[in-house]
Amino acid sequence: MALGLGIDAGGTATRWRLVDQSGACIAQGTVEPLTGHLFSPAAVERARHIVTGMAQAVSQTGNPLGIIAGITGLTRETPAEATMRAILAEAFGLPQEKIFVAEDMWIAYLSYFALGEGILVYSGTGSIGYYLSEDKEVIRVGGRGNLIDDGGSGFWIAREALKAVLRAEEETPGEGWTTLLGTCLADALGGTDWNIVRSYVYGGDRGKIGSLARAVGEAAAKGDPTALGILRDAGQELARLANCLIKRLGPRPVALVGGSSRLHGIVADAFRKDLAAPVEFIASDLDAALTAARLAATLHRS
Repeated sequence: MALGLGIDAGGTATRWRLVDQSGACIAQGTVEPLTGHLFSPAAVERARHIVTGMAQAVSQTGNPLGIIAGITGLTRETPAEATMRAILAEAFGLPQEKIFVAEDMWIAYLSYFALGEGILVYSGTGSIGYYLSEDKEVIRVGGRGNLIDDGGSGFWIAREALKAVLRAEEETPGEGWTTLLGTCLADALGGTDWNIVRSYVYGGDRGKIGSLARAVGEAAAKGDPTALGILRDAGQELARLANCLIKRLGPRPVALVGGSSRLHGIVADAFRKDLAAPVEFIASDLDAALTAARLAATLHRS
């Protein structure tokens, strides 16, 4: 049976789907985050460890004849792409020509649009605006990482929430952590002591910090005004990405996707209101790993 494996690796987790030749998903799973930032031997070894574990899990159902992987932080036609393809080939016992590796947004775009059709705005741990032309030219805005920007992302939302609570505490002790937002964050952090907060923030990675955005969504659902304001601002930040591409490319359908854009309805509402042109707005979440797997199931024919 011709099986295809699709991999969608983001900053929080790596999702895989195994499909049969009809495109039906026959197995799926989630493993640790996998990144294309293979800039050190340690990073390469970590990627190899994650992929090897994934291969062992996949093999319990069957062995794919083709793999398509979308990896966050990876750019095509770079040494990292070749390294990742070699790691996958070794782990799954496949020739490298049966493996296609690209950035995660490449796969996400094709889940929603044909080449050149629309504009994708993604908000997960990070954020990016993305366009893939008919001749496969990539135009991106944002996506420069949390140290520079990533406005409207899960990391950005978590940072803004922590900043708001800590500043309120500094101005009037007891008026930060006792708010709905403060209590939701404290539950996620495991406490309010600065040593606990500092250890969580500076002892983890961007995905761990970004996961605190769920606490902001929880507080917003309970009506916390600060949380609602942060999520409204997040929607506006994400709309800026879409507007940059609309300005450069002209009006096109726009899809707002990713877990951080689903934290509360106010994010999508603010996004839609801030769009610079009256374009078709898509807010449904599709399974990028499944799209990749279905494409991978055809690789054995080439």
